[in-house]
Amino acid sequence: MGLVNREVGKIHAKIVYWGASGAGKTANAKLIQRKLKRDLRGELSVTTTTSKPPAEYEFLAVELGMVRGLQTSIHLHTTPGGSPHADERRRLLDGVDGVVFVADLRPARHEATLASFEELKNQLSSYGRSLENVILVVQYNHRDEANENALDELHRKLDVKTATQVEAIASEGTGVLPCLTSISKQILARIRDQADQEDVAAKAAQPSAIEIDLGVEEPGEVGDGSYRLVAAGSVEMSGSELKIPIRLIEETSGREIDLSLRLSLTS
Repeated sequence: MGLVNREVGKIHAKIVYWGASGAGKTANAKLIQRKLKRDLRGELSVTTTTSKPPAEYEFLAVELGMVRGLQTSIHLHTTPGGSPHADERRRLLDGVDGVVFVADLRPARHEATLASFEELKNQLSSYGRSLENVILVVQYNHRDEANENALDELHRKLDVKTATQVEAIASEGTGVLPCLTSISKQILARIRDQADQEDVAAKAAQPSAIEIDLGVEEPGEVGDGSYRLVAAGSVEMSGSELKIPIRLIEETSGREIDLSLRLSLTS
């Protein structure tokens, strides 16, 4: 999942374009590669599956430049269609940060679209994940080949009220870049928030950076001598609260007092 490597100054994220055969995943990848500035994208790489019958899927690296002082890139993967390639689709979900579900609005493809959406949920669950903990954007593609009733019907059946929705005609480029922009922003915002929480936890775990007014919950009293403060275990995070185990060691007697420091985080 989203990786922040401060040592090398990089942020990396992964997006998978998922949908039934013919939904428009490849059209999205080709349009993105064609429309983005040359210095922002690499070459569109095409892989052919070894399963029979063979199918193709694409990979594209997108460079977003400097974000909060870190070089930021996103890797885009499409998925091969067809039942023989389910294992390959599952593999591509490993470590995914966001999914663009390309929903085929053409009425004749609704059933295949719904089956693909169910497979997405099942394949995520094989990694112990769900749609609730990945960024999901639903792209309603082939908009020019379906009426409002088809869109409303498919949207109701998918039941994705909280996901961002984009109407598209991927073959013409309509809605493709807005879709990529939306999911990229949401992924980077989540990675940034996670990195900020890790930074707070790391700083809180450093004894030299902690100043406290002693409130001893353990039995006994603190003497008048000087004390040394050391870490006494791993920092735990629960919601917006940090729990930091610390230990006071009396310099003269060596007596130890275990404390728990709790910090409430606010955004």
